[in-house]
Amino acid sequence: MKNEKLSKLLGGGRPVFLLIAAALLGVAMMIAGGKKTTSSDEISEYERQQANKIEQTVKALCGGRVYVIVTAEYGRETQYAKNVSQGSEQTVLSSGQPVVVRTASPVIRGISVICENGDDPALCRKITAALSTAYGVSSARICVASVRR
Repeated sequence: MKNEKLSKLLGGGRPVFLLIAAALLGVAMMIAGGKKTTSSDEISEYERQQANKIEQTVKALCGGRVYVIVTAEYGRETQYAKNVSQGSEQTVLSSGQPVVVRTASPVIRGISVICENGDDPALCRKITAALSTAYGVSSARICVASVRR
């Protein structure tokens, strides 16, 4: 009885199928769309890669032993293209895949460098300036210290 009323209200069986299909598509878009961030393992890998790059840079400046720690604020982020119309939002697909608008790397929160001659003020300024410029990190978030002898 209820199905007959619903069928009459919607004008036959086809609109019911379309309604269900639209609802399923909406749920799929919500799951696949929006922003996607990475796991902590991927963040750690990014931090290790950046630490290796920084280590090579600092070795070029001062030579000797160098140890680097990098801390990232959040994971890699992907933003997908959205089609917004009449109050609804859908992820734009191309060949069945979401269209990527922008991918952002994690933001580096802080850098610690321990190196030989790290207590030399001139070398500290050079290292801090190089890292601040290369990574866009405030000099207040970069620490340079000397290796114990």
